[in-house]
Amino acid sequence: MKRTALLLVALVAFGAHAEPPTPASVLGFEPGADRQLADWPQIVDYFRKLDAASPRVLTEEVGKTTDGAPFLVVTISSEANMARLEEIRRANLRLAEPRGLSAADAEALFGSGKAIVALNHGIHSNEVGPTQASLATAYRLATDTGALGRALDDVVVLMLPSHNPDGMQMVVEWYRKTLGTEFEGAGCATGCRLPFLYHRYTGHDNNRDWYAFTQVESRLTVQHLYDRWRPQIVHDLHQMGPTGARIFLPPYTDPWEPNVDPALTAAVNALGSHVAAELTTQGKPGVVTQAIFDAWTPARGYPHTHGGVRLLSELASAAFATPLEVKPEQVRGGNGYSRERSWNHPLPWTGGAWRLADIVAYEVAASASIVGHAAANREYWLRTMHGALRRAAERTDLFAWVLPAPARDLHAQAELVRILRTGGVEVHRARTAFRVGEREHAAGTLVVKMQQPFSSFAKTVLEAQHYPDRRLFPEGPPIAPYDVTAHTLPLLLGVEAVAVEKPLDLDLEPVTSDAVAPGTIAKTGAFLALGHDTGDLAAAFSLLSAKVPVRWAADGALVVPASARARVVALARERGVSAAAVAKPERSRLVRLPRIGLYRSARPSMDEGWTRFVFEKQMGIPYTTLRDADVRAGNLRQRFDAIVLPDQAPVALQAGWKPGELPAEHTGGLGAAGREALRAFVEAGGTLVALNEASLWAIAELELPVKNALADVKREQFYCPGALLQAEPAAADPLLHGLDAPAAVWFEESPAFEVFGPARAILSYPATPPLLSGWLLGGDRLAGKAALVEVPKGRGRVVLFGFRPQYRAQSWATYVPFVNALLLSAAEAR
Repeated sequence: MKRTALLLVALVAFGAHAEPPTPASVLGFEPGADRQLADWPQIVDYFRKLDAASPRVLTEEVGKTTDGAPFLVVTISSEANMARLEEIRRANLRLAEPRGLSAADAEALFGSGKAIVALNHGIHSNEVGPTQASLATAYRLATDTGALGRALDDVVVLMLPSHNPDGMQMVVEWYRKTLGTEFEGAGCATGCRLPFLYHRYTGHDNNRDWYAFTQVESRLTVQHLYDRWRPQIVHDLHQMGPTGARIFLPPYTDPWEPNVDPALTAAVNALGSHVAAELTTQGKPGVVTQAIFDAWTPARGYPHTHGGVRLLSELASAAFATPLEVKPEQVRGGNGYSRERSWNHPLPWTGGAWRLADIVAYEVAASASIVGHAAANREYWLRTMHGALRRAAERTDLFAWVLPAPARDLHAQAELVRILRTGGVEVHRARTAFRVGEREHAAGTLVVKMQQPFSSFAKTVLEAQHYPDRRLFPEGPPIAPYDVTAHTLPLLLGVEAVAVEKPLDLDLEPVTSDAVAPGTIAKTGAFLALGHDTGDLAAAFSLLSAKVPVRWAADGALVVPASARARVVALARERGVSAAAVAKPERSRLVRLPRIGLYRSARPSMDEGWTRFVFEKQMGIPYTTLRDADVRAGNLRQRFDAIVLPDQAPVALQAGWKPGELPAEHTGGLGAAGREALRAFVEAGGTLVALNEASLWAIAELELPVKNALADVKREQFYCPGALLQAEPAAADPLLHGLDAPAAVWFEESPAFEVFGPARAILSYPATPPLLSGWLLGGDRLAGKAALVEVPKGRGRVVLFGFRPQYRAQSWATYVPFVNALLLSAAEAR
């Protein structure tokens, strides 16, 4: 009897599955319950328990997040499929590689393969519904014995319970802290107020990282979801404002990124329409399609250039987990729909209570509908993916892109290669020299052939964008894009890329590493002279941190003594720097390691987060965070050589959160005390660096002799919602050492300067149209206006950037003047 009992225990422990636990049995409440949010440790615990209890579920920790939390990928399918999961995965990958796959073999895979559906939750952690819904969706998939359960015979579901666990934990802890206070769900009727970015570096911008892959979470998702499986469908679950439609689903509005295969555009239109119809049939009001969201930028649409579709769902928000009451008169329409019944909004929501439970119910229903559609149309989805990737691999409109060697900035070129290879693009290196037209390209030149499955991604990020001129009516106000309009990586990074139309017979070898090509270091000479590219500037900070003396020569060379050769050799491998021998650093000035303060407002700025990322992860620049109280306390010049004000609206900088909007310790901005402290800092010899809109604060509050020439211009007369523009040197200045001329600058609702008195224009816009990539209306208004200005004040200076020089950690080309301003703050006088 005892032996039998022990055997039963062993069976339970080592093979037999218990009944899958409900979310409530683990959490103590149902997902979506009023004023309840599961945190990340609870969610991880639930998915691990579901894995242990269900033969349909596999929970894997595939890596760690930015802050070290577990990053999960959960696989759910029928028990039979789970037993042969690797076979299914390999078959799907074979369909995603059309080269060398015969028509007969493809047909066999169409017949036997499974549709792969990814459900990606919670990339924006202030949108709390998706991650809570993942628990309910997973439980339903694990236990359903009806149509949804049967659908898993034909579908493998991949689930990210949260794309941003770090931010999710921050938001849950904040919500719990404010629960029962006047700040519970503060501001959620217009956009929930938080005193922090809900990701260490990116905040809301983490879903703008899908063509640069700067963040750990982006790379983990690409590696363990996209590369490992190649899903045909990706459901990207989000939330939007609380007073409009209840849920958006595709079709998207125009414009579409032109490199997306037409079959994928049609496929996501059909799928979104199916889900919208099914939710409406279930009696769920407020479903809207073909409104609000476009499909232009690859920053949010990675699947579209990789053989799949991104079905975006956007749910109306509650006040985190606190219900909202929306009065009928508060219900509004939006871009592409009104509050009235229409073809794309057939059952309007008329107001009332809106709860997290409603969000969870809609999201679970949408995901179930997608899985059902994928199962019923399994072969269609496999054929659609394979066809799109085959057409990409057989492309005839363009042969290749060439990245000439030797690159001026090996560090930046390596970053471009890393991005392309992370995006699944094959990069080759020429073994021998070759000619394109009149130009000879040396051996070592990099070649990106377009005859490969993910050439649509390569072409999208390598070419210039031509965004259509979209107006409400002819000559009327522009229709704003959902995000920005340019994503040309060669311009952003400052790397030359040349399109080659006609086929060439080339001797190529594959590039198999993202490592920087090492630079060459002179073996003799009393001094070593580095250049002035991004790699050189990062090397300079590394050397200064190691107490190596660095001199800035009149020609821009960064000169160090030969005693630092070992360190420079190491930096040649790490950063791609080269150094020539010089006998003596003529006409140079000594540079100290600058003491840098980076302002962080309690009203969080994503640009501040990106600046921290550039400093910490890309350039190795030491800095100190300055909060409002630190600035107001004064005596800044004793502690800092340079202070950076990231891009932020002047009112947010000056006033921050108003009293009563958040707890007192998070309210108030720089205020009068901060303004006077920064004025004193500059007048005592400090350098204040103001980025984009922060320049307008500096102009107004420090009474600088500079004017924003666009201040009173109407939107139909001038509009630039995020594009790359040409700027050229207006003066010879060390700020421009290492910067290509002309330069490509990131202009996004930016100022353009007119200067007076002692203010000097350093970069200006040309008399000819400055647009390089994206969309610009009224570009003639920029002619002759300044993009970069230096204003002397007292013993110091203010450097005004009328653009974002470190835009989303992508615009490496314009890191150069930004970093120059920081280094020069600690240089000997000219």
